[in-house]
Amino acid sequence: MRSVPYIGGMLAIDQEFLRSIGGMPVGCPGAEEYDLVLRAAEVVPNPERIIGHVARVLYHRCPQSGSDRIAVETIVRSGKYALASHLERSGERGRVDFGPAPATYRVEYALPEELPLVSVIIPTKNQMAYLNACLDTLFEKTDYPNFEVIIIDNGSCEVDAVQYLDAIRSKPELFANRIRVFSWVGPFDYAAMHNAAIRETVRGDVLLFLNNDTAILHADWMRNLVRHALRPQVGAVGAKLLFADGKVQHAGVILGLSGGGADHPFLGSHGQDRGYFGRLILTQNYEAVTAACMAVRKADFDAVGGFSEEFPVQFNDVDLCLKLGEQGLRIVWTPDVVLLHHGSASQRAEVQGNPEKTVQSRRIMAEANDALFRKWSRRIARDRAYNPNFTRHGRGFQFESIPALCWQPEWRPRKRVFAHPVNREGTGEYRIIAPARALSRAGRLQTQETMQLLTPPEMLQSQPDSVIFQLQMEDHQSVVIRQWTEYCPDTLRVFEIDDLVIHLPMKNAHRPHIHPDIVKRLRHTAERMHRMVVTTEYLAEQYRGWNADIRVVPNFVERARWGALRTAINEGKRPRVGWVGGVSHLGDLELIQDVVKATRKEIDWVFMGMCPESLQPYVTFVKPVSFDQYPAKVASLGLDLALAPLEDHPFNLGKSHLRVLEMGILGIPVLATDILPYRGFPIWMVKNRYRDWLNTIKELLADRDALRRAGTVLREHIEQHWILEDHLDLWESAWT
Repeated sequence: MRSVPYIGGMLAIDQEFLRSIGGMPVGCPGAEEYDLVLRAAEVVPNPERIIGHVARVLYHRCPQSGSDRIAVETIVRSGKYALASHLERSGERGRVDFGPAPATYRVEYALPEELPLVSVIIPTKNQMAYLNACLDTLFEKTDYPNFEVIIIDNGSCEVDAVQYLDAIRSKPELFANRIRVFSWVGPFDYAAMHNAAIRETVRGDVLLFLNNDTAILHADWMRNLVRHALRPQVGAVGAKLLFADGKVQHAGVILGLSGGGADHPFLGSHGQDRGYFGRLILTQNYEAVTAACMAVRKADFDAVGGFSEEFPVQFNDVDLCLKLGEQGLRIVWTPDVVLLHHGSASQRAEVQGNPEKTVQSRRIMAEANDALFRKWSRRIARDRAYNPNFTRHGRGFQFESIPALCWQPEWRPRKRVFAHPVNREGTGEYRIIAPARALSRAGRLQTQETMQLLTPPEMLQSQPDSVIFQLQMEDHQSVVIRQWTEYCPDTLRVFEIDDLVIHLPMKNAHRPHIHPDIVKRLRHTAERMHRMVVTTEYLAEQYRGWNADIRVVPNFVERARWGALRTAINEGKRPRVGWVGGVSHLGDLELIQDVVKATRKEIDWVFMGMCPESLQPYVTFVKPVSFDQYPAKVASLGLDLALAPLEDHPFNLGKSHLRVLEMGILGIPVLATDILPYRGFPIWMVKNRYRDWLNTIKELLADRDALRRAGTVLREHIEQHWILEDHLDLWESAWT
């Protein structure tokens, strides 16, 4: 707020509160709202908790209204005056200058006449070249006179490092008694070694944590850190850190970024970039900053218990900042302090070329993420320095592509459901995508279907009432399901299966790609769910015992997608008979291949989606299309009769009546195998015998008018009993 007057012309304020602070301000033409909010911040103990932000586009301003009629220079100067007056009223000594970009400001806070002692704490192990550069630039370039240096030696063993550190220990006068070495024996434990060093050796009122692979670039760096560190409302202050090539290594920390506990935004950006809304060039508040260069008052450090030793390697700095934030203190990042930082040089040296250490490093990171998620779930769910309309993926400040992740957490007019389809074709469409869409349109639920599995920060951010997993059993999917159970245990977890995938026919095209341990995988997933949803009673029976709550919700067709379509009328002399389906039906089509060959001169055969090579000379093949095009494409085939052959196999006993629904809603009559899924519909059924298929087809085609009437009857039956929008109560009950 003190760097840029981002408050716009639309704001709501309590009338009594406005009166209590003197009403609308005067004397700041064009910057009245800025002055008003600064005044409000002066009279409340925690302005961040009182002054809110609605992260939505609420209005569009007329370009010729309000302050647009005032000269920009006048508005900018008014803002500077308002900010200077605010500092004076707040009792904070400082000078307000214009900032590095138009309409921005920079406050240089005054230092006390007696500068406090700063204890610079540098952990190291070997890496003498880095340590030398760090210390040389520290002493050569720093113009702040009152500091000491404590080097934490974590078991250096290389000759040059040992000799250098021994020289400091034995002859501190060579270093003007300003450097001491604190020895830490044992594995690298950043939290514990710093706590011990601070407890036993430091003398300063301000702690300045500094990595050994940093280098000082500007003389006033420590002064600018201390300016903020001494402000009573500030808990910690961090710096802008650049890689050796001048690109950004650190410019603040965003909670939950990149799917982990926390990460650096703008990583790899050019050092001179302004960043989103000036975030790379303006002093601002973050939830956390890195301890590669961080200043904090020792009294505040001690008050929160120092570094939490449950974070020995990773996120100890983030945890410290969050603890300080819980005490009402602000975390400040300033671009007025710029250092070179190579980035975790000592830790990289430990793992480089060592596979075991690499595995250990990944395990440590996973454990640290887990600990941060558990301890700070509420804070990770909503980083106050990061707009909820931005994604947690990538390097930050890019728009979120999943709308539901931008929903306001406190606004829940309906239950929220996240649903993960296995694909975007038939299986995913009928069991996840279409029901989610229909439930949302009807105002029953707030639904979001996406094939992108959520990261733990996104889980915490969205906190849905239910999450639906369709046939999720891969290793990475299993990890995500475990994370849901651990971080959002109150979210209802539902497992959706629409086939007997543990018992595929031998000729099914998917069989070679099925995991040998598919039963174990599916059972493991089912056991971690609160509920299973299947398509048929037969499937419910086959999966009995896998989950305590198995619900049956049959397939329906969506009126919005299918209802306006009718099959095209075949005006040709020869009847058109067809089959529609996917690549997994080779065994089913072999049931009718001899019938096709025998009638090729009497019937125009049409296969859509798949055709065995042996039948290609005898049929018109229509390539598969996307599901958005699928209903209209099927209707355009102009079929007089549709066939639905199925092998007599346990897998097919568990299938649904979906093919009958698709053909029937278009008014296409159906001849099917006499098998469990197709019973109960006004269609014809035959045994899987050549003569039965052949004779029935010929009998039906003898009266094409009768076939059309039968198609009408089937359509009416489906419209009456099998429309998705008329059965949303079943889906809502199953998903919530």
